[in-house]
Amino acid sequence: MKLSTVNLLLLGTAAGLFSLLAMDESQEQAKIERAIEHQPALTALDPNAIRTIRLNNPDSGDIVLQKTGSGWQMKAPVNIAADLVQIADLLAIAGRETRGSVDIGAVRLADLGLKPAQHTITLDDTVIAIGAIEPLKRSRYVMKVGTLPDRQIRLVDDFPIEAFDSDFTDLVNKALLPYDAVMTRIDLPKLSLSLNAITGKWQTEPADGAASADAISRLVDAWHTVRAVATMPPMIDSSANDSADVTVTLDGGQRLAYRIVDKAGARFLQRLDLPISYQFAPADCERLLKLDNADRSAQRTPTSP
Repeated sequence: MKLSTVNLLLLGTAAGLFSLLAMDESQEQAKIERAIEHQPALTALDPNAIRTIRLNNPDSGDIVLQKTGSGWQMKAPVNIAADLVQIADLLAIAGRETRGSVDIGAVRLADLGLKPAQHTITLDDTVIAIGAIEPLKRSRYVMKVGTLPDRQIRLVDDFPIEAFDSDFTDLVNKALLPYDAVMTRIDLPKLSLSLNAITGKWQTEPADGAASADAISRLVDAWHTVRAVATMPPMIDSSANDSADVTVTLDGGQRLAYRIVDKAGARFLQRLDLPISYQFAPADCERLLKLDNADRSAQRTPTSP
């Protein structure tokens, strides 16, 4: 074979290799671009426009939440303010990007955790079934159900599932009092405070000269501002007829009664009329239950002359 022919063959082979490499690189680039581009959202719902959320779990009663003028409120299984952070986690499913789809006729729904669904969420009239996790890409199977003409099972990036489960206490607001609550009395284990209807000032009962007005104000403010670390089911068996360690009376006459529970190295205030426990950081619990008579003015950093 002539040298010129060999050279031509070598050049042709090199050109072919370069062409394959360029094609592979182009395909890889296209794959990357497809992976990072925005995918269609699961629904066209505007989360801000949603007014009702209903959660259904197998062998459990529905959890119902409604948007009101003062924020989101749980209506079932109990009537109490809902936690806005957890509500945002629930609403986020409406706009989650899909990562692919599966034809509903090509699979067994039970194999994907969709019959029965592991969790079901209804956003106004849109029903979404939440299934198992796809093992390769760690995506979760979800499906719009009901009267919607959607025959596809969608894949979305996995997300925290705790807010969707049957434990409604995760969704309870971490504040002890309703948003617009006005207290008139606080009964603690070794202290009672009442709001004087004439002067509008808080006072101890019986009157305690050692209790400064600032200390009383700080304790009252704590009941409005302190938030629980977590809300969870009751720590101990109790009923509404049990004697309360702490009672807060609101201006409408409603009484919120709590038991103080120390368990597993943590302190809880457990509602006696509702199956809810509030866990607090130790310092916050002190602020709720005891007067702090420390002179705050003495603790301020002196200013330079």
